Amino acid sequence: MAPGQTGCPPMSKAGRAAARERIRLERQRAARRQRRNRALLIVGGTLAVIVVAVVVIFAVHPGKSSPTTSVRGARYHGPFAPATLNADHSVTVAQPGVRSPVLNVYEDFQCPVCDVFEQANGGVVQKLAAEGKVAVIYHPFIVFLGEQPQQANSARAWAAARCVPAARWQQYHNLLYANQPRETTAGGFPVSQLLAMGSRIGLTGPAFTRCVTSQRYAGQAIAVSQQILKGGITSTPTVKLNGRAVSTSILASPGAALQKMILAAH
Repeated sequence: MAPGQTGCPPMSKAGRAAARERIRLERQRAARRQRRNRALLIVGGTLAVIVVAVVVIFAVHPGKSSPTTSVRGARYHGPFAPATLNADHSVTVAQPGVRSPVLNVYEDFQCPVCDVFEQANGGVVQKLAAEGKVAVIYHPFIVFLGEQPQQANSARAWAAARCVPAARWQQYHNLLYANQPRETTAGGFPVSQLLAMGSRIGLTGPAFTRCVTSQRYAGQAIAVSQQILKGGITSTPTVKLNGRAVSTSILASPGAALQKMILAAH
């Protein structure tokens, strides 16, 4: 800057590009927060009308304010269709030969609205898959990229789920939601609790223990999540039946509405 000149020096081309990228990412995060808040309002309003589901989102989990090693039981215990762990980190749950209808579930283990969906429809979806009436593809990822402690909590859960063999994956998935911490809980989904969830369903061997303790797959979580976000899935849960998005109000309504849609899609 010349003597006597005031103000900031001109920003370099690289600096301007970096600034634009920071602004883009912040706008993207703000948009996700705004969509999530709208979804929470919609879900809350819907469930207030449905008396059986009035205790949702935050009030549903007593003691969610701090990390814990205790494990609450899952809400659905089977039957389960066979699960397949896919190369793209998704998980297909379907009886052999079932190709249609297909229900794609994009979810974040730390997302409170995903937990609402699990309470209302998680067991229904898994039961229909067990009966051979739908093929379900789960796509776990981190929607809270750049937000802490949500990102760290979700990444620990995501990495632990990757350690689970296919035969136990749905049981572990259900336990993650039954024990979901609040979004603002620092250190949520601690390794000790993730191991205790595995123990509850018989995963006590050294392979699972080492995998979870070392967080072997945690380094892959952000890249997988960025790929899904770039593909246009920017809120959770996003549920698509044969490629068409299912409305938030149906996702929050206990069982019957989504079941009717799935059966009608045959």
